[in-house]
Amino acid sequence: MKKSLSYLVLWSLSASCVAADLTSQQVTSLVKAAIEPLMEQQEIPGMSVAILYKGRTQFINAGVADRESGRRVTENTLFELGSVSKTFTGVLAGVMIRNGDIALNDPVQKYWPQLTGTQWRHIRMLHLATYTAGGLPLQLPDAVTDQASLLNYYQQWQPQAAPGTLRQYSNASIGLFGALMVKGDYEQAMEKNVFQPLRLTRTYITVPPSMMLNYAWGYKNGQPVRVSPGMLDAEAYGIKSTARDMLTFMQANADPNRLSSGNTVLRNAIRTSQSRYFSVRSFYQGLGWEIYDWPVSAATVIADSENGVALKPQPATPLNPVVPSQSASWVHKTGATNGFGAYIAFIPGRNTGIVMLANKNYPNPLRIKTAWQILEALQ
Repeated sequence: MKKSLSYLVLWSLSASCVAADLTSQQVTSLVKAAIEPLMEQQEIPGMSVAILYKGRTQFINAGVADRESGRRVTENTLFELGSVSKTFTGVLAGVMIRNGDIALNDPVQKYWPQLTGTQWRHIRMLHLATYTAGGLPLQLPDAVTDQASLLNYYQQWQPQAAPGTLRQYSNASIGLFGALMVKGDYEQAMEKNVFQPLRLTRTYITVPPSMMLNYAWGYKNGQPVRVSPGMLDAEAYGIKSTARDMLTFMQANADPNRLSSGNTVLRNAIRTSQSRYFSVRSFYQGLGWEIYDWPVSAATVIADSENGVALKPQPATPLNPVVPSQSASWVHKTGATNGFGAYIAFIPGRNTGIVMLANKNYPNPLRIKTAWQILEALQ
């Protein structure tokens, strides 16, 4: 009954405001009507939601960041982004490309000469960035703990398909891409080229001691957890951020023109990350981002997010030439660690989007369904 009543509230709010923009109070009501039953059903301790609505911004928070202390979630609570971190890697890659530091068509061996295996001869940086190297796995083996074992793993790995023909979603793929594109400290490069220019003052790869009190605990099987260090973690799933900073990040990605003229490289880098490099099922693979032509049905996006689809090898078709970023797009990315679940989605042409940060990992289809209901009500 509670669930049906919540959907009725959503419908009535959106239906009554077709002719006029929603007020802040109405936005808060429809977001709460969507997330509160979700949190109850999935036993999510806390959630922070950031809304971009026709250029307006708003935060809606619910629940706790720490069950033991009862500390409430706010828009300044740090959450683990999981694979939403890949979109930051994509933007940083755009900066490196625009600065001439890397080229996507360069062979991987140019950036890692020690990688001498013949299987790498035709694999390009683009293939690593888009999970199309030929079947790299989702995760590196537990035995890979240092540079020597990392090199040994990639030297021994054998592809299942020719480069550029198969998309296999993979931390081992985009993680290696991120590590190789930066000559030096990845964390420092991200801070200098993305965090600082966008004024993301509470976004980190390594959370400083002074911010630990703002760092939520994630929950798995009722127990508090946080992400463990691992090889290529920073590049693939290691960023922690707040709803406030993620809203700023989303605004920049939804409308790069809002960045100052002094940020021309970053503005173009964002467009590069949202370019369409491969066609896969119903969507296009960008650098970190997954992109659909808008309008698109909720059923299509939800179906593509099922683990039985998203994590399985899928035929990929290269787009040649690469298709530039389009305003009529649904741009999104899911992310998770053992104790956190994140989602970001936006429609550039409508300057509308949503960030959902939770301190529990819950199914991707539910994140997308909930976000879709909210954004549909905002139209």
